[in-house]
Formats: sequence, structure tokens, C-alpha cells
Amino acid sequence: MLTQAPTRAKGRPRSCVADSAIDTAALELFADEGFERFSIEAVASRAGVGKATIYRRFANRDELLAHAMQQLDADVPVISELGDFWQTLTKLLDDIRESSLDSLKSRIMIRVLSEGARHPQLRAMVTELVIRPRQARLRAVLAHGIQVGQLRSDVDIEATVALLIGPMVWLKMLGLTPEAGAASTESIVQVLRTGLAPASRL
Repeated sequence: MLTQAPTRAKGRPRSCVADSAIDTAALELFADEGFERFSIEAVASRAGVGKATIYRRFANRDELLAHAMQQLDADVPVISELGDFWQTLTKLLDDIRESSLDSLKSRIMIRVLSEGARHPQLRAMVTELVIRPRQARLRAVLAHGIQVGQLRSDVDIEATVALLIGPMVWLKMLGLTPEAGAASTESIVQVLRTGLAPASRL
């Protein structure tokens, strides 16, 4: 299954430039051609590197694609401190939205949605490396909200995560601009606040 990104093997230092070129080429190739036509040879051609350069890093195309997919959320900041709950939640959703509005990332997710039924290992890989980390970040923030009394203690965290991620996917699929997306993010948080905050916190 495509759920594990490779660990770095010992040897001569790797080129960061080559690493970036390979990741970008892999993601672009997958978005353009899909899973069935994804190959190390095609990635090497796009990246302008030799096949040996890729094989020094990855044993096969599955490892290559898994590693590249991990980069999809690399630009989403890690939440190191949980301050004001509602501000933190809004910021996290904004970060996810901004990442999802990226044209390449949108095309990749459309590919996954369209090809996931034919290639369940692809769907499992994206779930493990992209979707679950997003869910984990949201779970942590929501649990903090319950702990500090900003959310009711009986809130179903798993259901709330699904309700929050769902609209983010729709915003991306509808192609809303960042400005419209920001307004929608605030609206989503306000609906959550109205429905799930303790009465004394409204």
C-alpha cells in the first residue's frame, strides 16, 4: 500500500534543488496524467534529472508518489500554541483553505477523487498522508476548545471534523476566490459557534 514515505538512505549528500524539482515534477505529472501513467521515467524527464537520481532516493514509483504527496500540506503552518480557540480555529481553516485553493493541489485532489475507485491504494495513501494529518490538527484544536470551555463538553469531535472539512472541499471545488473563501470560513466558524458553544459563551 502507498501509505509510507521512504526514509533517507545513508550516502552522499542529496541536492535540495533536485529534491524540489523531483517533488514538483511528480505532483505535476500525477495531476496531468493520472496514476496509471505515473512513472519514474516520466518524472525524471519533467524534473530534468536522470533516473538514477530518483532511484537513489526512492525504490519505486509508489515511494516517489507518497513522498511527493506529503508535500501538499508542507506550507500549512504547524500550530505550536493554542491561544484563543475561535481565532485558532479560524486561522487553521484559513490555512487549509489557502492550501486547497492552489491550482496544482486542486487538480491533484480532483484526480484522486476521479481515480480513487479504480485504485483503492491511491485513495488510501492520500487519506493517510494528506487527509488524516488535517483531521488530526482539527481534532487537537476542537479538544482544546472543549477543555477551555469554548465548546460544549458533549460535542462529537469526529462529526465536527467532518462538518468542517466538508465545506473546505466544496469551497475548493467551486473555485471561490481567496476573498470569498475567507468570508465563507468566517461564516462556517460562526455557525459552529452558534450551534456548539455553551449558552454562556454565545
